[in-house]
Amino acid sequence: MKIAIVIAGLIVVAIAAVVAIQPGFLRPASLANVKKSDILGFSPGMTFEETSKVITQRRYRCRQLRDYTLECAVDGARLTIDSDETDARHSIWRVNAELSNPGPQDAAVKSISDQFDAQPTKDAREGWIWIVGRGLRLSYDGAALKLEAEEARRSKEGSRR
Repeated sequence: MKIAIVIAGLIVVAIAAVVAIQPGFLRPASLANVKKSDILGFSPGMTFEETSKVITQRRYRCRQLRDYTLECAVDGARLTIDSDETDARHSIWRVNAELSNPGPQDAAVKSISDQFDAQPTKDAREGWIWIVGRGLRLSYDGAALKLEAEEARRSKEGSRR
């Protein structure tokens, strides 16, 4: 009986040591490669229905600016959510969050990098840029975060020219 208690204790200590060294050890495999790819619950690719559910569940106060553009005030940020007008599902193609008090830019960039588990690149025109999720581009200019689907961004820019 004493031997079983000692062996059980050693197993617990070994598992605790492995978790201390490698915290992701106990994380389920399905979550191992999941990265954050949303701003306050909104992500490019979501349908208009999914967007409405997030608004309802989180009790966000939003108003419709144009046919498929919403503006929400959430936690000191003003969110603008643009959906594709031509797509039957009206999928989100861009989420823009204007921060009321972003604080020091270096601290914000580090915080964003940590949250999205990605390293930024510096662009002279757009500020800091991260590639997150599948084909999602996050940018931060010191006052606003913009998360958009890369392919949709290219097509929208191409149509403006």
